Amino acid sequence: MVDDETEQVYVFCNICQQNVPLDITEEDIEKTKSGLTAVLSIHGTPQHAILVYLDKQLKVRGSEYPSVLQVEESTSAEVAPDLPAEDAEYDLESIVSSFGDAHEEAIISFAQIIAQIIVGNSLYLIHNNRSIGKVVKEQLDSLFTEQDTHLFVISYDEIDGVSGMRPTIFDLRFGSFISKGVAIDTDYFEKLVRDSLAAARGFNLLKNEFSKLMYSYRRLWELLSAGTKKYTRKRLAYLVSIDLELIPLLLRMAENDGVEVKARVR
Repeated sequence: MVDDETEQVYVFCNICQQNVPLDITEEDIEKTKSGLTAVLSIHGTPQHAILVYLDKQLKVRGSEYPSVLQVEESTSAEVAPDLPAEDAEYDLESIVSSFGDAHEEAIISFAQIIAQIIVGNSLYLIHNNRSIGKVVKEQLDSLFTEQDTHLFVISYDEIDGVSGMRPTIFDLRFGSFISKGVAIDTDYFEKLVRDSLAAARGFNLLKNEFSKLMYSYRRLWELLSAGTKKYTRKRLAYLVSIDLELIPLLLRMAENDGVEVKARVR
């Protein structure tokens, strides 16, 4: 249990694919001389470790994964330092290219689409060749394993049957929106897509970022769904281990899930 003199920080572990809590005392921070505090967390089944470096503001500045872990009263356990193998890894560049021939426009459209998926909005992909539409849908579904997606593949003849208040409708053939859906600031997602495209294993990097986002959302939902305590946005960002700029997005998601956000956030 965390007391008044202990702060709890969450760090994402690439081995078990979960956010891991770290209990940090004021004494721990006071002891550091280099400006960074090294915290070792041993967790999971099988046991593995993550060594996290925190600054005095308790922000994660780096992490390492020991390849061999020795625990008292137990034999040493080998830990793979690399990311776990994925069931399927797609080429992120090819996924993005599905949303436009011009690279920059495709990134912007893709960022808009993933933002709509994350907030739970319905997405309709239009193409008269359903096989093409289903391939794109499968790739998008594979990025969002932490939530239910509302993705549909339809033909042009079925547009009139689209339901919902403000659904997102994207024409795969012409690489353009018929309807963009709800208004969302997508700057964060555009940057995230560009960073992932520039990195090795960009697909997994992007997938992990979505996983962390959904973990933070579940934490926020739990906080706002219990009791009557009010929170500032800054406090919520700290408690769910996420950047303050993403709190409006998480609050929109909470509203969609029936949480009385205005009564709980000031």
